[in-house]
Amino acid sequence: MAAALLLCASGPVGAAVKVEGVPFWLEPAATRSVDAVWREIDPRQDETTRLLIVKLVATRLFEGYSVDSAKIAGEDLKLVLRAKNITAWEVEGGIPPLAMPLSEWMEEDWREAGKRIGALVSDLPLEALNWADSALRLEVAEILRESLPGWQGSLLVRLEGDRFVLKVGLAPEQPLVLAVVPRTNSTSLPTLLHSEVKEDLLTGLSPIIGLPVAWVARHEERVAEWAAFLLGDESFVENLKVDVKITVKPQPVTDLAVRLESRRYTIWAWVAGYAGTSDRYPEVGFHLGRKAQLFPHWDVELYGEALIYLNDWDLETRLGFRWSPWDRIWVGVERSWPDEATWWRAWFDGPVRSPYAWIRGSEEGNVNLGIGYRLNENLSIELHYDDRDENSSSVRLVGNL
Repeated sequence: MAAALLLCASGPVGAAVKVEGVPFWLEPAATRSVDAVWREIDPRQDETTRLLIVKLVATRLFEGYSVDSAKIAGEDLKLVLRAKNITAWEVEGGIPPLAMPLSEWMEEDWREAGKRIGALVSDLPLEALNWADSALRLEVAEILRESLPGWQGSLLVRLEGDRFVLKVGLAPEQPLVLAVVPRTNSTSLPTLLHSEVKEDLLTGLSPIIGLPVAWVARHEERVAEWAAFLLGDESFVENLKVDVKITVKPQPVTDLAVRLESRRYTIWAWVAGYAGTSDRYPEVGFHLGRKAQLFPHWDVELYGEALIYLNDWDLETRLGFRWSPWDRIWVGVERSWPDEATWWRAWFDGPVRSPYAWIRGSEEGNVNLGIGYRLNENLSIELHYDDRDENSSSVRLVGNL
């Protein structure tokens, strides 16, 4: 064979080679090997010699297969291989031990991947792994990218009596989840009430630390549902009829945005201080409301507010009614004392690390508004305006309790 290859001239450039009888995913690799040989055989040699060379090379290259037929049509070659024997493969997954419910998700993903890998090797003779292992690894890696993203597979063949086992070991790939950072936000509950939520989530979601970011992203919605389930044991969630909405952003430092909104009550308190004006003094405020839902997704609220001005301990009270046409937007009307004025009012309650705004207008034409930014769960800064003050504009720092 070596002598024949050394003495032959280059074959025609346009010659085509087709290999059949091997699994579809092996056809490109087998075709490339045969094509390299076919192009080196002198086309001036007789057909019998050329086919003999091809059969001899194919027998050596493709262990586990025999040449069923070889035909030449013009300058093209069609080679049909046949497996000498069929190996009954069993595919196992080297799944790492994980806590519930992660282990269930992993098992589910592996069942999908395992079936596809089993289909790959179902007609593959054991001896063929001597030349097909590289192509098999590429195919397995592609299946894992789709079914188990972030997990790298390693192949190990194990013989146990009459059993032929292909074990696929799984190891996490970078990047990994290094930490989970929960952020709580609510427009209806005080920060002090849900301050322990973070600790509960950090403890409950600790099993995802060290797992591939890509795999956690595949199960992003499930992680959010898991986190919401962990908060279901909180007493205030049931007592105050709290809806829990969680958004997960998988990354090395995974962000967990937790929104807690009561369907029945609005309770919050704040402390505020002013800069840039001599007309405003530090204040403490309280808001207590009772909510209802007259139509689906249309919340209404009857509320009362009290403001205590710390310079002279004067008290301002308000009684109002408002409704929410959409998510964080509220509009309504309120009556305040001791000025006995009626005000219309609108709010846009932005989440943490985002802007928010509110505006009030009285029946006498006065305007009071604020445009701010929530720095975190406890602190906001805003530009404050009240045309009743001599220095109408100021900077207001608000601490949410």
